[in-house]
Amino acid sequence: MPDWVLQHDRLAKKALAQIKKSATCALDFAPSDPLEWIQKFRPIVEGKARTFVAAPFWKDIYLDDYHSKIIIGGRQIFKSTYITDILAYEATSAPGAQVGYVTFNQSNLTGFSKQKLQIGTFSQNPILSKFPRNKLGNMGEISLKNGSTIYCMTDNNQYIHVEGKSLNHCILDEAQYQDIEYLEKIRQTMMATKGRLSILGIGGESGSAYHKLWEKSDQREWIYDDPNWRDRLQFDEGGLVMGSYLGDVLRGRWVPQRPENTLYHGYHIPQTIFATHPLTINDAIQKYHIAPFYSIEYQKKNNTAAFFASHVMGRFYRSERRPVTPQMVYRCMNPYKYMGLMSYKEIAMWKYVMQNSINVSMGIDFGSGNPSHTVISILIHWKKSNRIQLAYIDKRPAENQLDQTEYISRLFKACRCDVGVGDLGYGAIPVKTMQEGGANRSTGKIFGGVGSDRFYGCRTISNESKPMQMYSDVRDEHGDEIGRFSIDKTTSIQRFVDLLDSSKSHPTRNDKSCERSRFMIPFLIEHETDWLVSDFVSITRKDIGKDNSKKSDVRKEFNHPRDSVMSIIYAMVGLEQNVEWQMA
Repeated sequence: MPDWVLQHDRLAKKALAQIKKSATCALDFAPSDPLEWIQKFRPIVEGKARTFVAAPFWKDIYLDDYHSKIIIGGRQIFKSTYITDILAYEATSAPGAQVGYVTFNQSNLTGFSKQKLQIGTFSQNPILSKFPRNKLGNMGEISLKNGSTIYCMTDNNQYIHVEGKSLNHCILDEAQYQDIEYLEKIRQTMMATKGRLSILGIGGESGSAYHKLWEKSDQREWIYDDPNWRDRLQFDEGGLVMGSYLGDVLRGRWVPQRPENTLYHGYHIPQTIFATHPLTINDAIQKYHIAPFYSIEYQKKNNTAAFFASHVMGRFYRSERRPVTPQMVYRCMNPYKYMGLMSYKEIAMWKYVMQNSINVSMGIDFGSGNPSHTVISILIHWKKSNRIQLAYIDKRPAENQLDQTEYISRLFKACRCDVGVGDLGYGAIPVKTMQEGGANRSTGKIFGGVGSDRFYGCRTISNESKPMQMYSDVRDEHGDEIGRFSIDKTTSIQRFVDLLDSSKSHPTRNDKSCERSRFMIPFLIEHETDWLVSDFVSITRKDIGKDNSKKSDVRKEFNHPRDSVMSIIYAMVGLEQNVEWQMA
């Protein structure tokens, strides 16, 4: 090969390297601190100079590089600015980085990608405008000259668009509307990179998967050093005076409310902690010189409680669609931390001592399929105080149905249960065996039944006019005589919800401050019953949200509850029967 060819190749490679270096020279000076990066790379947003003087609480969030964060607040608290900052900062400060933005629908994604990220972040900032490899316009991806990529995706089909990407950081926006229950799929995409996850949104429904995620965080609240900081704000004819004095007035710190929770750093940002938001209508008019609509007082008076809680305060609310909240369940648990679940001997002892002063009822939901379980619940009704105690609950592992039936039959007798009710849907044979007895599957030894006058089968139907019907000694579809109930599903679930939400005063003190939940859930050993919180709050109404112009025609209807809930409901049905254990 001629020397001139080799020399030409060397010169060409050198020139290409110089071009590549000049194209990415800004990276060599990109600050590793996000606040310094803002000063140099994005000092202006929407035509305004950047400053944290009126929102000092955001600084700590920018500097927090913890692996998992959840930020919940009201509307217009600069969440979008934070997200675009972090996406651009991480993509431009580290060559070859892959960062992802996920939202709940295509319309929201298009608006964010085009207006806030491509135009508001890259195009409008001279240094950042040099980074995109190609002309901007691709809504789903922004490739940069340093080899980094920003992906914009939706959560459709359980985060299928996130799968296959090796993200260094994934940011979920408007998380209250996303399929958060499938969050672990996102974790799997970051197993190689050990990437970070940030979740942002407003408030939402209590008991939702989104709420459960917040409950796992340390739940930080911003506490101002001066509780009367609003009295020190300065105003003139233009409204709030933005000046250096705010640095002293708004000094504060983030304080974790649940420091024992270490999975997520949680930040709560209600509109009330912003100096720019007036609390009262009068302040909005007289001090801030803005319309009264923007005051916290006006928003509270003129919006629903759910809207105010989620959109203004960034809190969770009790939704009609989710009638049970974690707080309701914990109210049934926390006063009873001195109580544990009982053994069969303890239940029998209490029945022996209290005799007809209490009723003991067993409820069984026979599970079928995977991951269903057979769940056995035993309730004690303390008649004098009219309280119901969860004395025993057992989620049985997969086992032979005949072996299981023999075990339950012996447990029923050992606990001296007054009555029992079992699910006929998947338990027609076990219910019949419980009533009449059977033989041990291995030895052939006969075990006695508990009688059809004490143990009943139960079917759920849809008939609110007759919420419970009893059929004594009638033939079922198999031609066998069987004592059974039929209960209206909606009415029965609503009674359970009402029980969770009902209270009773102290037996010896007629004081409202001493009221306790009627339903007593032992909480001495937390892991024995804390899983019930998830099961109970999973109760949802499927009639809410139906597209029906005549709402009066839409009947209240619940989705089928989990096995534990149904077993307790069956035990509650048993407590309504007038049967007693006859002492020998």
